[in-house]
Amino acid sequence: MRIFCTYFLDVLKPHRPSSTLVAKTLLELEGVRTVRVSVDELDQKTASLHIKVEGTDVEIEEISRTLEELNCALHSVDEVMVKKMDDLPED
Repeated sequence: MRIFCTYFLDVLKPHRPSSTLVAKTLLELEGVRTVRVSVDELDQKTASLHIKVEGTDVEIEEISRTLEELNCALHSVDEVMVKKMDDLPED
């Protein structure tokens, strides 16, 4: 069974890499279809981000590992939504 997943993440990152690079890197993960990054808070050295990742059979462990490679810290998974692919409308 294939599962469509949506994760809402609270992430802390340094100013570099850019939010755009973080989003593009997450988008390259297998199964990921969309990534949305919004800045919640900004200070002199870090940015607090809300990241929404959607895709099919996406694993939070892979997202977390990728964020760590980008020198970002996953503070929390604030929400998770999953759907069976059978329940999704046809494109």
